[in-house]
Amino acid sequence: MKLKKILLGTVGGVVGLGALAVAYGLWGPLPIHPTIERQTILQVLDSPEVMTQLGMIDGTFLDFHSGKLDEIRPEDLEKARKDMTRYIAEIKGFTGLTGQQALSQQVMLEFYSTNLAQMDFPWVVPGGGLYPVDQLFSPPVSLPQFLTNGHVVKDVKSAERYISRLQAVSRKFEQLGQSVRNQAAAGVVPPDFVIDKSLVVLDNFTRDPAAASPLVTTFKARLEKAGVAEAERVRLIDAATQAVEMNVYPAYRNLAKLMREEIRPKATPDAGVWRLPDGARYYKLALRANTTVDMEPDVIHEIGLSEVARITAEMDTLLKSLGHADGSVGERIQALEKDPAQHYAPGRESHAEELADLKRMTDTVMAKAPDWFNKLPKQPLDIQAVPEYAEDTSPGGYYNSPAMDGSRPGIFYINLGEKSRAPKFSLPTLVYHEAVPGHHFQLALAQTIEDVPTFRKVYPFTSYAEGWALYAERLAKEMGMYEKDPYGDLGRLRDELFRAVRLVVDTGIHAKRWTRDQAITYMRDTTGMNEGAVTIEIDRYIVLPGQACAYKLGQLKILDLRDKARAALGDKFDIKGFHDVVLGSGGLPLTVLEAQVDAWVKQVKG
Repeated sequence: MKLKKILLGTVGGVVGLGALAVAYGLWGPLPIHPTIERQTILQVLDSPEVMTQLGMIDGTFLDFHSGKLDEIRPEDLEKARKDMTRYIAEIKGFTGLTGQQALSQQVMLEFYSTNLAQMDFPWVVPGGGLYPVDQLFSPPVSLPQFLTNGHVVKDVKSAERYISRLQAVSRKFEQLGQSVRNQAAAGVVPPDFVIDKSLVVLDNFTRDPAAASPLVTTFKARLEKAGVAEAERVRLIDAATQAVEMNVYPAYRNLAKLMREEIRPKATPDAGVWRLPDGARYYKLALRANTTVDMEPDVIHEIGLSEVARITAEMDTLLKSLGHADGSVGERIQALEKDPAQHYAPGRESHAEELADLKRMTDTVMAKAPDWFNKLPKQPLDIQAVPEYAEDTSPGGYYNSPAMDGSRPGIFYINLGEKSRAPKFSLPTLVYHEAVPGHHFQLALAQTIEDVPTFRKVYPFTSYAEGWALYAERLAKEMGMYEKDPYGDLGRLRDELFRAVRLVVDTGIHAKRWTRDQAITYMRDTTGMNEGAVTIEIDRYIVLPGQACAYKLGQLKILDLRDKARAALGDKFDIKGFHDVVLGSGGLPLTVLEAQVDAWVKQVKG
């Protein structure tokens, strides 16, 4: 798995020669933090897309990489195995470490060993996903988002680099197609419904004329915003349109043909990884990688069932107090979802109204945040709609971190598509999870931590980041965000419920051999979510085994640590101090986080 959020060191806006000397070991043996930086830089240099996302090559002598896309080659996986093995040996070689250095050693060994273990399957492909092509996270979905949002267009040169990347899509998709064939030859084929949804993405992306593609229309708008002269704009737009027509669209169509004609006939409706070669071991490793704890699937399943029962009882009490007493909790939530008062007017005319409401929610949180946090993120937060072409297959909302050079804010993407548009009572908790005080607080603040390796500033660990975001939903209630919004509080409970349900269905699908329909029915009936939204969620768990378990297990760990700290400290317990220690060291495995909180408790006592 490649790093997704890593920074290259810079000096005066240019990648420093010292950083490259460190990267290539020209200065001999190094302390642990420079060693980690060197390892990080070497991995980043393999990924032009990551470098661009971080805003660290534009305008440097490495700028030529800004016209390239990442490669997807089988030899890259073997190289990653060798690199990871070497990195582990280097990190283990340090002894007698204390403080942040010891913490960095623990963090890096967790990261490297977990990723190396996941590579120990002959059918794993470069890129980090279970399947090379899926409907949610693979290049056919992520690459257009990267090109339209990640690649900064500020002048003619950067615009020409953008066009070079459009032309490179054909090569990348050829490699992607070969990865699909290689995996199929090893007996690994996505479920038939995953292929069908992927085909919808592939087909829809080439539906409009090239000139109307978002790859061209957003490019045109960015050229105008950058103040590029009209004559140059005409030339560049024409070149981009031609690249989409001659490179991008054929790449999508060829990949669709491969999936439809060669792979789809081999597919079955079986959803879980239990059906894959050595699938049970793969799932346990996926759970370990995502939760950073060793826990058997059956144990996680039972925790999920227990949490479902607890939260359902709380929802029943609240629903009755609001006058909704008939039927199961799921049925009452389903009825509430159909209430016209809980929905914005259909159509794109109401999008501005919803976006404005979300902005008001974030402003309210930020006004109250100083009472709960000592440090607030300096990076701005932007709220944007999910691109129209991805609405039907994207989740209700998600967050992208800000660029470390300040060129891009943190972005909360909200799905305004009619099939995925959330009812009003569920929007507040979505904001608190994805934006503030959730992901934006944790990920943006981590970027500003001093005197630690860059990795520590940018790598979240799923159980830590998603556990914090789910904890943030509960914290929003404690901050008073629901005092005059009982329906919003009901939405909070429903969202916590479906995170508990995730423990049940993820383990059900991948360990207990549940069918896709069985998982959809359980989640729909238990949560009351509409079937379309539930189906998107279940299909996400199917292509990302174990990831859905990170949310609830991470939240439970943070709440447990807070309860233990409060009990141990009594009147000395300070919520802002607790949040300082939880957010103060960047992303951490849960076991490492626990040790940090324990050390803080001892310090406060002393």
